[in-house]
Amino acid sequence: MIEFRIDSSLTALGIDSIVIAIAKNVDPTAPLSESFLKKQKEMEGRALECDINDVMNHPVIQGYTDMLKSAGRSMKKNPPTVPALIRNIQHRGSIPHINSVIDIYNVESLQSMLAIGGHDLDKITDYIEFTVNKEEGVFLPILSTEKHVAETDYVYRDAKGILAWLDVRDGENYKFDDSTKNAVFVIQGNSNTSVEYRLEALKHIGEDLAECMPGVEFETFVLTAMP
Repeated sequence: MIEFRIDSSLTALGIDSIVIAIAKNVDPTAPLSESFLKKQKEMEGRALECDINDVMNHPVIQGYTDMLKSAGRSMKKNPPTVPALIRNIQHRGSIPHINSVIDIYNVESLQSMLAIGGHDLDKITDYIEFTVNKEEGVFLPILSTEKHVAETDYVYRDAKGILAWLDVRDGENYKFDDSTKNAVFVIQGNSNTSVEYRLEALKHIGEDLAECMPGVEFETFVLTAMP
């Protein structure tokens, strides 16, 4: 069983709890349900029609931008997850289709405005620690080259490396592929997102997974920072 740790360095950024879900027996190649496809189409329409400035002013997104500013990071170079996804949809003219697991939590991100991390549980070693990095390092994002990690950047990592950086990029070495069987979903949130709000987002992901993957086992946890 993976151990979860939350470092007190995150409390200065407004994070004193993190919600997590573990989903066993997922199938990234499973056909999506009709009800989910309808919801996905609706969220695609909203994304295509929305004003990105209104999105940036949403309280949840404001919480993420405040955290990025606290870390000294550029909003232009490292936009929060949901505005970046919406810009991608508007540029493409459609929502990206990657695999069933990713499609499901992307739709929930659009619905809730939350940055949701998704990782292959079986690629994680020993533990997941949520922390401000505290020393310079490197990170390999999905489909990209290595990035410099500053000592003030907030990340979560295992014994081998960084799974997610600044809540805006997930790691290449932990991504879902067609053979993924077990998944972990992480919502760090920010000072504007309650535990209940984040748990509700995980509940929606669990319901959507169960519709197209009947054997899924889904369990949620709340991790609280030690004083």
